[in-house]
Amino acid sequence: MIRRVLTAAVLMLLLLPAAANANGGPLYEPAKGHGQLQLDENSDISLVREKVVFSIDNSNDRHQSHAEINVQYELYNNSDTDKEVDVLFLTPSTEALTVTEGDKQIETSPTPEGKPVNWHAAFKNTVTDPLSGKALRIGSYGSDRNQAIGTRIPLSFGPHEKKNIVVRYEEDGGIYEKGVINTIYSHLYYLTPAEFWEGEPQVELEIQLHAPGGKLYSNLPMEQVGPKVFKAAFNHLPSEDWYFSYLYPNRLLFPTNIEKDHNLLIIGTAGALTVIAAGFALLFKKSMVFTVSMLGILGFTVYYISRMGGYPFNAIFVAFTDIVVGAALLLCDTLVRKRIRKRRDRNKTV
Repeated sequence: MIRRVLTAAVLMLLLLPAAANANGGPLYEPAKGHGQLQLDENSDISLVREKVVFSIDNSNDRHQSHAEINVQYELYNNSDTDKEVDVLFLTPSTEALTVTEGDKQIETSPTPEGKPVNWHAAFKNTVTDPLSGKALRIGSYGSDRNQAIGTRIPLSFGPHEKKNIVVRYEEDGGIYEKGVINTIYSHLYYLTPAEFWEGEPQVELEIQLHAPGGKLYSNLPMEQVGPKVFKAAFNHLPSEDWYFSYLYPNRLLFPTNIEKDHNLLIIGTAGALTVIAAGFALLFKKSMVFTVSMLGILGFTVYYISRMGGYPFNAIFVAFTDIVVGAALLLCDTLVRKRIRKRRDRNKTV
């Protein structure tokens, strides 16, 4: 289950007539009593480049997807005048974040402002199985799940000045365990506020998993460039927010992590193997062929059906399934032996 909607977006607010609003979307703040916060469509500030890196580290806790996020912004003042700017960085994380410009750390302050009224992010109520690509519903959440924690970042621009700032923070991702064999972890990053900037930014996305062997789903196409690293680069701003999920497959024979589909495929495969083994045993009139195959089929079933029904029924349902399959195999073994014995007896009387 996704415990929080994970976001990161930078918003700029206009403080003075000569000040601009910036971000992943610039922000306009009317005087009190003159309206709510809204993204400024005339900031005169360009986001030249945005690079987002998720470094995942949950190697010590399978019930958590802990990530360190590094966001690099390259901003450019298009005007001939100086600009004093406050950047509002929004994240659901309660962990402290740090902002640097080169070797200089920028002092930040919390802000109570809510989300801009002219920017609406669609709430994510599904998680995608990275193997089958199926979307699994996670239910609806209260309005508090959509709230964002804001941090003000003051910046000063000279005429036509370019700035590079880096925002670093940590957060825990969502997890989904209902009806799946292996836990699915997920993260969400808001890219769409950047559509309020001037021009088109270069956008780079990167995911560094904590160990090799992970399977990734991303709604934006990504390329695996290393055992643990996935990357994507765009010369324009994607039209949708970035969502990704990942898992580490264990005891999965088929391309699905969904419990029901996986177990039905395993039982179906065990049934098909039983028919094939019985056919060979009858063809060669060797009951031992089926007996040996039966042990292999039972071992196959026990190994691959490792989860069924979820907590607290998992152990009960898995054991029951293994017993039923074992009993069915023993019955088939008895029938095969009888059939072979009858054939031999018939041949002797001929």
